[in-house]
Amino acid sequence: MRILQLYGVKPVRFFGVQKGYRNESHPFELPGGKGANLILYKSEPEILPRIKRANGVANFLHNQGLPVRHTLGPRIITLRGNNRIKYGALYAYLPGETIPWEAYTQAHIKALGEMMGRMHTHLSKYKDDDLRRHSVAQEYLAITARMQRYFADENVTRAMGEKLQLSINAQRLAKFTNILQACSSLPAQQPLHMDFVRGNILFNTQADITGIIDFEKTGFGHPLFDIARTLAFLLVDCKYKTERQVRKYFLISGYNKRGGSPFKITTRMLPLLETLTDIFLLYDFYKFLRHNPYEYLSQNEHFVRTVEQLQKRGLIFQK
Repeated sequence: MRILQLYGVKPVRFFGVQKGYRNESHPFELPGGKGANLILYKSEPEILPRIKRANGVANFLHNQGLPVRHTLGPRIITLRGNNRIKYGALYAYLPGETIPWEAYTQAHIKALGEMMGRMHTHLSKYKDDDLRRHSVAQEYLAITARMQRYFADENVTRAMGEKLQLSINAQRLAKFTNILQACSSLPAQQPLHMDFVRGNILFNTQADITGIIDFEKTGFGHPLFDIARTLAFLLVDCKYKTERQVRKYFLISGYNKRGGSPFKITTRMLPLLETLTDIFLLYDFYKFLRHNPYEYLSQNEHFVRTVEQLQKRGLIFQK
């Protein structure tokens, strides 16, 4: 209540707190029945400029008519306590809900491709000098370097072999550096969402997208980065769809045919798309290893399906 007074807002009632990776949401009802959402961001380096970039992109897309979580005012509040600084902002509350990975249908996958195409069309016209300095290719060059150091560690190699019976294809991992360096000079660079995955997309019961949230990973790069990030998620999460179906619904029926973007995914681009998808899948695998005890990973279906994809693509081997 004290924080909301800073915005001159008087809530009618609060709903349950929702905690995410980078923030916690405090949804509530305004007089007249409209919803709003106070989001408090976790304290981390460079979070304030990240919030500003995310809000700028989201507000721009909202003004273009896309169902995006946007701010209800420009103010970003500062909270100080316990030697930490946290920031917060007030947003519109969007209808709909995230759906389980096994619930994704053909209609949901096509809707993702269509909405991403529409989003890319508008974002190609968005100008922000600060955002342009945040290259997605450069970010993933740094991530690739971290993965190389991690998988070269003898303790990691031994633990992976003994506890998971897995090993990394180090030669393939090494090639990612040159590919990402080349991506920095590709034409058609533009702002991207870079986290267009299940937890950030809201649907209604008719499989229409009613909300796109969490733009905190937004960056500047080639559209294939955004497409590959979502494709990697779909290949793992859509357990009742074949890979051929996922690619057809998302890439062709959704993005190319319905999305309306002047950028089209052509046959010539497929090798790069697959390589970028490799990078995102391997990064997901790396994060599983970094944040979970190896002994329990086999109980995580998402991890198991990620391993299956990486083995199929020749990025990791079964010992």
